[in-house]
Amino acid sequence: MSLDASLVPETLLNAQRIIALPESPDHLPAVDWKKLGAPDNRIPHTEATPSHQADSPLPKADVVVMTWTLAEWAAMNQVLTNRRDPLTPDQLHSHEWQEGWLPYQRDYYQIYQYMVDVSKTFQGGAPSLYSESWGSFRQVRIGDLNVLLVKSGMHLAQDGSQLPLIRLVEQICQETQPSLLLSIGTGGGVRSEDALGSALITNQAYFHCLKHFANARFNHTTVASTWQPDSRYLPLAQEGVLHTRGPKILPVSPQYPAGAHIDPDPAAARLKVVTEQPIITTDTFLFGTTDNGLEKLGCMVEMDDAVVGMACQQQKTAFGFVRNVSDPVINGALPASLQDSWAGYIYREQGLYTSYNGALATWALLAAEADRKETGQ
Repeated sequence: MSLDASLVPETLLNAQRIIALPESPDHLPAVDWKKLGAPDNRIPHTEATPSHQADSPLPKADVVVMTWTLAEWAAMNQVLTNRRDPLTPDQLHSHEWQEGWLPYQRDYYQIYQYMVDVSKTFQGGAPSLYSESWGSFRQVRIGDLNVLLVKSGMHLAQDGSQLPLIRLVEQICQETQPSLLLSIGTGGGVRSEDALGSALITNQAYFHCLKHFANARFNHTTVASTWQPDSRYLPLAQEGVLHTRGPKILPVSPQYPAGAHIDPDPAAARLKVVTEQPIITTDTFLFGTTDNGLEKLGCMVEMDDAVVGMACQQQKTAFGFVRNVSDPVINGALPASLQDSWAGYIYREQGLYTSYNGALATWALLAAEADRKETGQ
């Protein structure tokens, strides 16, 4: 085996990044609802928002679904607005697929200067600063169920000590008056049985803050909801999951045997209800390893959900969480720098595709909520 001199990395870490070949789909497909066996009245349809101004209150909704990053947003849009064109990674940063989404600015300028000040000290500030809004929203309908999709521009780890994310969630609850709010997105796996691309559904979250909020009064507490997820449509959603695989590890330099490589285990993404365990919410990049014990605290680790649950509790709104495994449990025997690199690398390469599975799981929950509404349960 030989390497082009222009590609020879300076460190072993970069060598592994360059010649680890991710095995994943090359686009997000349009959902084949017929293949899934979805009833016609459970297929999402977009709804127009008439005469909405950026500073208007949000429309009423039965359920609100919030997500966070660009990749999560694109995947949610692909599934829950029933987008019929495939989406490639190259299209992710285009605005074409965002057509129909509206900015939510109501009272945002009351915190704008605060966000400017935060941007100087807190990880560069939240995305809301650059859009000058709380985020974006779009309405969809599933049967008789009115659903408001929200892409948040606020984040626990980027918004400073005043936690304006709480205010955003409170405003959403007050204006839309939903019976349920779901937070969905990527997360780090902490349980060895959860394959890359799996999606876990729960109704509780645990604060495990290690940085800015390590001494906060809410740290090391759990927020829990009375909402119980209905799994009746999950087997249908399972039929549509994208089976992503971890990277194939190739020789890291010419000093290794040319044929030496490690293939990942067969893809085995599953959609699961795990209400006996909370999501772990932290305020810094954290991932599960085979020896850091995060599986004792919860089922997955991410950076927003417990804040959402805390705000929903204050508004007496039921809540739940759907998190997809965008980076699996990392081998704790690796050097710390390699652990961090591999977790981040797999997340960046696979997060778009794993988020599609999480959006499918969310559709299944919404379809069941539509059943509940229509039957008066």
